[in-house]
Amino acid sequence: MKKKFKIIIFGDLNNIICRILTWQLLRISKKNNIQIVKLINTGTKKNNLILNIIDNLLINIFNIDKLSPFFNNQGIFLKLFSKLDIKCIKNINDKDFIINLRKNNYDYAFSFCCNQIFKNELISSFHKVINYHSSILPKYKGLNSTLWSIFFKEKYTGFSYHYINNKIDNGNIIYQKKFKINYNCSYKKIEIFKTLLAKKSLQKVISLVSKNFSGIKQKKKSSYFGNNEIKKLIKKKKNITSQKYHIQVKS
Repeated sequence: MKKKFKIIIFGDLNNIICRILTWQLLRISKKNNIQIVKLINTGTKKNNLILNIIDNLLINIFNIDKLSPFFNNQGIFLKLFSKLDIKCIKNINDKDFIINLRKNNYDYAFSFCCNQIFKNELISSFHKVINYHSSILPKYKGLNSTLWSIFFKEKYTGFSYHYINNKIDNGNIIYQKKFKINYNCSYKKIEIFKTLLAKKSLQKVISLVSKNFSGIKQKKKSSYFGNNEIKKLIKKKKNITSQKYHIQVKS
């Protein structure tokens, strides 16, 4: 009998991207001999009615009404998965929290839009920690990766699943996918479209991780943009969300 891998998910459940990827990982867990033991909710903001309305509109645009209860409302999401052990953690690097993790011998952790940095002691509590990042690494490490790729008028955007190490978005790449953007669609449409591609790719990622795939080292020149650059972006691109892009998938 194959060993059942024990997994923890870290993420901000206020974030629709986190909810989409979490739902998919839960959905495919049984056929991949995976047990999702805990959901560590690192989000601190209360459920926001306006954000829920926006999320719902995005879901309707992409004709995934059948799945919308899982995505468009955090409260519904939590209720549907109430049997899981869901914890809200303000500091994932807290010593007592890490001690408790190590007692339970978990195999892997997945990070979906987690708003906290994994430090060495936490990383070493698992065999591997896998992160979803919304850019084609090593380009646009850090936050708002999709916005930066649009701001610099890139030909392609995409996403990466990678192992976490002690540097920001620096670990070995497990899987990447890109698609061509033809500037005719809103930033938020691109982000959700990207997340749906990432959702479909989780099965491939699980397969590679379970086979102890070590990943591919990031070799190209990297880029990172912080808060100061974000302020400049907002100032220069006030109308970016009203722009439209035509999207074509490229494998």
